[in-house]
Amino acid sequence: SSQAAYDDEIHLTVGVVRGRVGGRDQLGGCSGFLAQRVSEDDELEVYVVENPSFRLPDDTDTPIVMIGAGTGIAPFRAFLQQRESQGAAGRNWLIFGNRNFHSDFLYQTEWLRYREKGLLHRVDLAFSRDQEERIYVQQRVRENGAELLRWLGQGAHLYVCGATRMGKDVHQALLDVVAEQQGVSAEGAQEFIDHLRREGRYHRDVY
Repeated sequence: SSQAAYDDEIHLTVGVVRGRVGGRDQLGGCSGFLAQRVSEDDELEVYVVENPSFRLPDDTDTPIVMIGAGTGIAPFRAFLQQRESQGAAGRNWLIFGNRNFHSDFLYQTEWLRYREKGLLHRVDLAFSRDQEERIYVQQRVRENGAELLRWLGQGAHLYVCGATRMGKDVHQALLDVVAEQQGVSAEGAQEFIDHLRREGRYHRDVY
């Protein structure tokens, strides 16, 4: 959540880790605690781990492309809250994936509101379990490669957030898109992505 939208609140997006150990159902230590063990009035000790490179561009006219899966959508919600509070003119594109549309389209009503208001200019979704063929965000990146490169050519910042595996798959999809659309070698595509990183326009937060 953005402090511009919720001055005295901090919103968390938590996916509960579940598994079986020794024949018993187990919950993740932190996620299970937050989702099922903590009470509403409990006080918790917290600390912040900063990622200074994963932030909105200073120029509010700059377009951004947000790619995430699962709980990786969390910072992008904050980005749109912040841009709404700033009256930002920069275009915003969300590429989001999860398992099922009806149960896993996190913050769906908020994204619809931003779309209706014209703040969210483009949305591409990938729900992997809603059809027989598994569809993931990296496929949406490949399908929209030409448009993605147009945005990058117009100065867009690119953000990737979510699981480490997803981050690797999206990175490879980006390399493939650059190689195909620009007709360059794998080395040339890597140099393009490295140039984005050096310019501070390729941001990753994977876990």
